Amino acid sequence: MKNAKYAICNECGSKFLKSSSVMESLCPECASIIYGYPNCNHIFKNGRCIIAIGMETEVIT
Repeated sequence: MKNAKYAICNECGSKFLKSSSVMESLCPECASIIYGYPNCNHIFKNGRCIIAIGMETEVIT
């Protein structure tokens, strides 16, 4: 992931890997909750999703 591109979610402020979300400015979790897009299949390590890189375990409701 040397050349990975990251973004900060406009909604929750989490750092996420851009390629993990269908929306450029929202993490996969927020894109799923707000717009109904499929979420990533979270795999957590140390409280963060290793797929979305930076997605915290606590989500918005």
